[in-house]
Amino acid sequence: MWIDVSRKGTARFNGYRLPRESEGMGVVLAPTQEIATAAHVVWQAESITVTDLHGAKARARVVCIDKAVDVALLRVARPPRHVATVRARPAVTGERVGVVERPQPGEAPTIAAGAIAATRWTVHGVPVALIFSGIKGEKGMSGGGLFDAAGDLLGIVIRIEGRFGYLSALPVAELCTRFSRCAEGDAAAWSPLGCDPGAASRSPASGPALEPRASVHRAARRGP
Repeated sequence: MWIDVSRKGTARFNGYRLPRESEGMGVVLAPTQEIATAAHVVWQAESITVTDLHGAKARARVVCIDKAVDVALLRVARPPRHVATVRARPAVTGERVGVVERPQPGEAPTIAAGAIAATRWTVHGVPVALIFSGIKGEKGMSGGGLFDAAGDLLGIVIRIEGRFGYLSALPVAELCTRFSRCAEGDAAAWSPLGCDPGAASRSPASGPALEPRASVHRAARRGP
């Protein structure tokens, strides 16, 4: 999902001034079909618009936000049809991963690929360890998913390293822990299939495929 936001020009996040108009990405999680993204993408937003791969647009609202680890959960009136498959196994250093790049208008999305450089990466201001993806990112990729070679979700991109632009992601286990605490108090909604990695490994089903996962086979790949 692509996310476009407008806010007041005075908004700040962890000391940094946020632009009036900004963009990011998001991932639809099962079973609630809500959209995970980076908190700084939607922080103090007055208007949030999400767009799927088919170009359909919808207004979204924030239902859960955790500034400490920079993640947020969005809801739209009509739940998206396609959801991410959360991987039960944790990320492994050296394994191949990919992120969906935000396309220019009229272009198809592509996949940026690389190898995980570290699974317990420390970032200033974030109280938990992140996945250092080994993939260089660019503006508009915050909030997108980090996927393994099979297209399963490993984490949500919350940082683009300033000097070289490498992406770091919050692991799904931490993501689910945070969301289960604040998603309207309904922790049980996150455990049956989509957000509890342990439950996902026990379930015989994994839900429908995520749209960007399907695009891996259609879109051009490029190196890190």
